[in-house]
Amino acid sequence: MKKFFRFLAVAVMACFFAAPAMGKAEAAKVVVLPLVNMETEENNANAVFMKEAVGFFKYPSYDLVGDEVLDPILAKENYKEVGKQGPNEAMLRRILKASGADIILMVRLNELEENSDNRGKEMLEKLVIKADVMAVNAFTNKVYSEKINKTDETEYALIVRDDWKHDQFAKVCRSIFKDVTKG
Repeated sequence: MKKFFRFLAVAVMACFFAAPAMGKAEAAKVVVLPLVNMETEENNANAVFMKEAVGFFKYPSYDLVGDEVLDPILAKENYKEVGKQGPNEAMLRRILKASGADIILMVRLNELEENSDNRGKEMLEKLVIKADVMAVNAFTNKVYSEKINKTDETEYALIVRDDWKHDQFAKVCRSIFKDVTKG
């Protein structure tokens, strides 16, 4: 009987030590290409985009590919010039293969414009966001491609002390990241 309880104790301990290691999946490697900003004036969209990407693709689930791996690949692809033409699936697949990543994402921001409209009783702020998005998922071999055309309006009094323009752009970025990782 003593041997049976020892065997049972060893079996239970083995289960407790092995169980945590069995459920771990490897983090998906993600490449988030630098934002291609087609705006002529500096609008700080690049910083907002990368901040949201780093915040969304956190380690236990995702592993962002670093600049030390990405910079030589982007230089070889001439990304700064080719990216201005819009998302290109063939280029994304080449970068995906060269970096060894599982998911790649590219966004070209065509317009991030905030205009005032004071024709009515209260002053209104109008925001226009236009962008082209493409992502390739190596797991599912699916290509996600979307054109974003978002307009929004709010009263100026509500956003006097806010960075409304960049807050709305950050929401669009988070929405893009969620859509890309869904499938």
